[in-house]
Amino acid sequence: MLVDAKGNPIQTRAKRFLDLATRADAAGEFIATIDQLPNPSKILEDKGETIKIFDQVARQIDVAAAIQDYRSGISSMEYTVQSSQENSDRAGFFLDYCDSIDIDKLLKNSLKCRDYGYSVLETTRFKRFKGYIVPAVIESKPVRWFGFDQKNRIRFYTKTNPTEGELIAEKYHNKFFYPRYNDEYDNPYGTGLLDLVYWHAVGLQGNYEFLMTFLEEDGRDKWVVRHARNASQEEIHEGLNAAYNLRNNGVAAVPEGNEFQKQEVTGRSSSIEAYTKADELFTRKIQKLWFGTDLMMQVDGKGGYSSSQSGIEIRGEALNSGKAIARQIVHELFRSCAATNNLPGSDDETITFDLVHNDDYTKDEAERDQIIIQVPGFRPTQKFFLNRGYQEDEFTYDPEAEDTEPNDDATFASDDVPVDLVQAYDLLKKKP
Repeated sequence: MLVDAKGNPIQTRAKRFLDLATRADAAGEFIATIDQLPNPSKILEDKGETIKIFDQVARQIDVAAAIQDYRSGISSMEYTVQSSQENSDRAGFFLDYCDSIDIDKLLKNSLKCRDYGYSVLETTRFKRFKGYIVPAVIESKPVRWFGFDQKNRIRFYTKTNPTEGELIAEKYHNKFFYPRYNDEYDNPYGTGLLDLVYWHAVGLQGNYEFLMTFLEEDGRDKWVVRHARNASQEEIHEGLNAAYNLRNNGVAAVPEGNEFQKQEVTGRSSSIEAYTKADELFTRKIQKLWFGTDLMMQVDGKGGYSSSQSGIEIRGEALNSGKAIARQIVHELFRSCAATNNLPGSDDETITFDLVHNDDYTKDEAERDQIIIQVPGFRPTQKFFLNRGYQEDEFTYDPEAEDTEPNDDATFASDDVPVDLVQAYDLLKKKP
């Protein structure tokens, strides 16, 4: 079924002509007897593995830290629900609904598609909320259970049907959500960051094992045993065994006639430097993949502060792709609620879920808004303040106000009424 941007079915005879270039009609395109489309990942092809191998990559400590940091950056943002219509009952309903579910977990699970290329979320429990039946718990399911067929439709491969699988979107309507990252027709699986970072994770693991071996073997002091010139081979072996036990245990039974001398290890700092440089190089690559920059790691030396500040700003820009994924999933959740319930408000209004971060609003931006708001004829709307992180219950808006004084349209509920937007932002930062 074809749907428009609002999720409504497209009723037109022209829809039968939309998809002409297909795999079945392409010359030279191999169509397997099994309908499952193989994952085009080069790593999976070369190693003959399944997507399960990326689970191990995600547990590598530097990769896991990048994943957690990115997801926390998205889930820590404040969210707003707005409508294309003023005083929307439907927007208020969805805002209260988001407060009633674990929205933090939902946003983090939706971002799993950045790591694997795609992810699958399933509504596992429903509840009654304000008289309507809505999803209550939305869980993330292992991506290795799912795949795409030759028509780019997602399928759940079960024990009873491991070959063809089940078309979950058709069989279980409004129950599954499957966000994708950088997907296209030729690759419906998307491009996962764990696929791109695989060899960096392997390099970090091998580098760590090298360090542990160095500390255990080369990093320890050595013992030299001196034996008599005419000592037998057996006496030499006894002396070596005694030196080995002395190194490992601190005590040893020394054969008579042998001398033992401790040799401290010096001049091996180059090995540690090689480990440190390799570790930093791989970690920078990981940071660059997840955040688009490695400047956040540069905090020492000349220009370290400016570099770290630039890194933080670019990090905020990198979070935009995650915000888009989160918005997509929440919008699909809203559409599933609207499809199964007669919700308050109008079906014609557009509901928008958005994420904002209070730290994004700087004094410079506040001063810019102050200049804009003083332009003759400019009157800020409710959406103007909602886009800047305020909640609806923090101010009252009167669109019928006749006065033209700046800021009189927005009356803050606080006892300390700000005289301009700069003070308004200061109040917002002090808010617990």
